[in-house]
Amino acid sequence: MFKKKLNKVLIMTMGTLFLWSCSSNIEATPEGIEHIIVIGIDGMSPNGIQKANTPTLDSMIQNGAATMHARSVLPSSSSPNWASMIMGADTEQHGVTSNGWEKFDHQLPPVVVTENGTFPTIFTLFKDQQPEAHVGAIYDWDGFGRLFEKSDVDFDIDGDHEDKTTQEAVNYIKEHTPKFTFVHLDHVDHAGHAKGHGTPDYFQSVEKADSLIAEIIDATKQAGIFEKTMFIVSADHGGLGFGHGGESLAEMEIPFILYGAGIKKGYYIEETVYQYDNAPTVAYAMGLQTPQAWIGRPVKGAFIGNEAPKLIYKRKEQITQPKILPDAGYFEPAGGVFKADSVAVVIQNPNNAGEIRYTLGAAVPSLENSEVYRDTFYLKQTDIIKAGVFQNDQLVSTIAEGSFRIVSKGKQDPVTFQVYQVNGIEKLPDFADFNPILEGFVTEFSHKQVLSEGIPQEQVAVVFESYLEAQEAGKYTFFTNSDDGSKLYVNGIQIVDNDGDHGVMERSGSLELAKGKHLVRVEFFNGGGGYHLDVKYKGPNTPKQIVPANHLYREK
Repeated sequence: MFKKKLNKVLIMTMGTLFLWSCSSNIEATPEGIEHIIVIGIDGMSPNGIQKANTPTLDSMIQNGAATMHARSVLPSSSSPNWASMIMGADTEQHGVTSNGWEKFDHQLPPVVVTENGTFPTIFTLFKDQQPEAHVGAIYDWDGFGRLFEKSDVDFDIDGDHEDKTTQEAVNYIKEHTPKFTFVHLDHVDHAGHAKGHGTPDYFQSVEKADSLIAEIIDATKQAGIFEKTMFIVSADHGGLGFGHGGESLAEMEIPFILYGAGIKKGYYIEETVYQYDNAPTVAYAMGLQTPQAWIGRPVKGAFIGNEAPKLIYKRKEQITQPKILPDAGYFEPAGGVFKADSVAVVIQNPNNAGEIRYTLGAAVPSLENSEVYRDTFYLKQTDIIKAGVFQNDQLVSTIAEGSFRIVSKGKQDPVTFQVYQVNGIEKLPDFADFNPILEGFVTEFSHKQVLSEGIPQEQVAVVFESYLEAQEAGKYTFFTNSDDGSKLYVNGIQIVDNDGDHGVMERSGSLELAKGKHLVRVEFFNGGGGYHLDVKYKGPNTPKQIVPANHLYREK
């Protein structure tokens, strides 16, 4: 019996050692930090801070440590990134892979769990290692509240509005002088979805966030703890157009600002910073041991007394890719669909140096296969353009892509569509249960041509159908890139499942097709906010591209 009990104790001990880092080198805690406040601004991009009037944030940057080149995790949506911010890990570790995640309703299980069945958060570390610490979570979006265990915090409230949330945080700080406070503000993201990222309304929302941050800082002064408080200001993601969730730099780059007790003044954070480095930085400042399953690292160079890391490889200054005109809009390649005999192509170099080289077709430009762009040229048939900036005979920018679909003036619009109003939609419905509010024909599988002015653009679903002519027999891959959900069927068989409430996300599927025409059906919905849909394919001697209208037909 004693032996069995001993074995049980040993197993439990080994489990604890596995969960927590087992390093024997205990690092010294940075001096002078007794309180930490993390303020997360949903959807606040570096561009927002740089172009808006933000005296509080500017002062924090000037008198603290900062980078405008931290990166979110993929997908660049809220739930995965808030999870990574408080869990010190990426999506493949904690399993929060979409905004649809729920504690007991998700596809990917976490790699380790606490006794409550969840991945350990920064709140868990305080509860387990410093149970005497007063810890609070105050948030503007109720979705944040499902990412942590309520029993891990002493104060938990959904403010439901940026002003109320801030006031709750101010009151909490003044009353409890907590050791750790997490504050989430949501209104900047709302402005990005409603008015567009980079618009005057968006910058105004960033300016309001700046004033709310000032109120929180002032609360620490009134509470008498300002000199002992370290602040972190960051975001879950940036944005592009009316949405986010994709892989563009505008969506992926986020600010990361450290300020206050223990932090160097005027320190430019040159080292790489990722979303999951937030919680380990808090843990480092508070002397908390981090779980072995966390992959994040504290940003040690920002703390007084620490040397800046010696970097062998450094971030390269971004050379902006060429701009191909006409611009099709956010999330889409330049170009578009044209009923014309020819289309003019203009390529601009946004940089003060370098030359533009381009190719027609799928090949990435190189010195050997590309042409130097000198002036406007014309396309007379559907084609793909790829262009890059070259300096000293080297490609120094990312690749810009244009997709020009040229259709005969006399060709009928080949794609049928039906629009449905579906209240409360969070995934694609059974369309047999609804009647369309609008029907017609369009040139492509395009949300732009259907959800036009006068048509509902939220709580809406669309069904497209057309016959695609496969030029050759072989394997074809289809892609839907959508915000929110989409599905694609070929000859009645589901090939792509991209359903659900999410930001811009691409999914694909493949099948063998005989030469000839095949029925393609695309289903798409937008629950609210920004929306997008494009449908691409690739096949034998057909590079990946938007399904061109000249290969689509109304009838078989």
